[in-house]
Amino acid sequence: MKTNLVQPKKEPLGDKPKLSFLTQHSALNPQHFILFGLILLYVAVIFGFHVYRFNHYAYGFDLAFYQQATWNTLHGRFLEVSATDFSNTIFGTDALLILALMAPFYALWQSPLMLLLIETIVVGLGALPVYLLARKRLGNSWAGLGFALVYLMLLSVQNSNLYELRERPMAMSFLLFAFYFYEERRFKTFIAFAVLALCCRPENGLVLIMLALYGFIKGWQRDSGWRFILGPLLLGAIWFGVVVYIIIPIASTGGIIALGENFPGGSPQSALFTAITNPAKGFPALFPDSSVLTGKLLYIPCLLLPMLFLPLGSPSVLLMTLPPLALNLLSTRPIQWDAWRYHYQGSIIPWLMAGTIFTVEKLAKNARLKGYLKNKTLPALVGLVLLATISVWIFGPKELRLLKDEPSWQDGKALLAEIPEDAPLAITNTWAAAVPPRQGLWFFRRRSLYSMTPEKEAQYIFAWKRGDESRETKLIEEVLTDPRWQKIDQRGDYVLLKRG
Repeated sequence: MKTNLVQPKKEPLGDKPKLSFLTQHSALNPQHFILFGLILLYVAVIFGFHVYRFNHYAYGFDLAFYQQATWNTLHGRFLEVSATDFSNTIFGTDALLILALMAPFYALWQSPLMLLLIETIVVGLGALPVYLLARKRLGNSWAGLGFALVYLMLLSVQNSNLYELRERPMAMSFLLFAFYFYEERRFKTFIAFAVLALCCRPENGLVLIMLALYGFIKGWQRDSGWRFILGPLLLGAIWFGVVVYIIIPIASTGGIIALGENFPGGSPQSALFTAITNPAKGFPALFPDSSVLTGKLLYIPCLLLPMLFLPLGSPSVLLMTLPPLALNLLSTRPIQWDAWRYHYQGSIIPWLMAGTIFTVEKLAKNARLKGYLKNKTLPALVGLVLLATISVWIFGPKELRLLKDEPSWQDGKALLAEIPEDAPLAITNTWAAAVPPRQGLWFFRRRSLYSMTPEKEAQYIFAWKRGDESRETKLIEEVLTDPRWQKIDQRGDYVLLKRG
């Protein structure tokens, strides 16, 4: 007698119905409460330092520059800025659409602190996809919690978040979400977060191209469909090409790319191709002295140190680090190859986190290691990574430090009160974020990245002399040679000029 057995129908991997990642279980377990507690603690501490540093004039003109673009967008002038000679839009510097997306939230509280709060919340939430990815790959919620804590304790995460308002730290969180949903085969959600990452940095288009290569190597086109390969490939390539070769050159006077001055030859492409086609010329430009060579050689080891070099055990994941690593190493600015400070590692950290998790997964399944450590293999590995991260945090450079009050600030505040709120203003670096946003705002220093003639359209100049031989003092003297400018007040080292 034959019996017909009905085989259960297999669901395709792509786009199968899934619960939200917050409701995959019937109830929140203790690790969930701890995770959200850690995220809230991170946001509270980092934003608290933002408030403290803002009130101690620790931020430069960039914060005011980004606020102006957001404020103008809110008032119907899409991403307009005034501080650059080469463009009247933020697109002349870079395609930072994330500032426009922040405008509705900024409308609730029109202060630079609101922008810093948004950034801090976005960065803090990056711990969530780290937790989810580690929990799934390692099969343990406590291990996921350990890696979420590693992410929140990384110096490169905290310091980048505290370095004024920056788009790369937000891209870091968006890329982590994008990769988690990519691994989950949640195509539409992946695309949404990938677009958010692109709104932060155009070079993330190159990262998405590498992600497509990663998916191809893993064979996802066979079990999940070609959209997981062609989606990130086309999205990344089209966005990068449109921004770098069309939008920025059109928005910049004469097609000049403002940030190109940070690379030998005027662009990353030129720096790379010259090093390949003419090494005698290209390599001295990339390594002009021994200190630069040493700094660039130590850059990648310092990136890997907090994670005990474990990302090297998952080379396919590290494909996505290649574009941002290349940009940083081709630059002439030391801050770009500083692994623990500043904000240039935002598009690298997600892949180091993922690579560490994947390598720990491999080691936890290693028969020899399991035979030695038995059921303590996974907690031992996670504990070692956490210990290394905390050690680097303790001994590495931190922006979490107290600043002293300056009695002279009262002079500056009194002088600022004399300037009308909407008056076109050129202002000293660290006081720029302290004034209300306006359509006319310039950095009072001659800088090609901003303006070589900040006094040209300003009606007021607020300057800080800081000694008789300082650059700002000399610039004040230069401006006063023009009879149209007069010094109308001075309090301590702060000087207020007005166009007559």
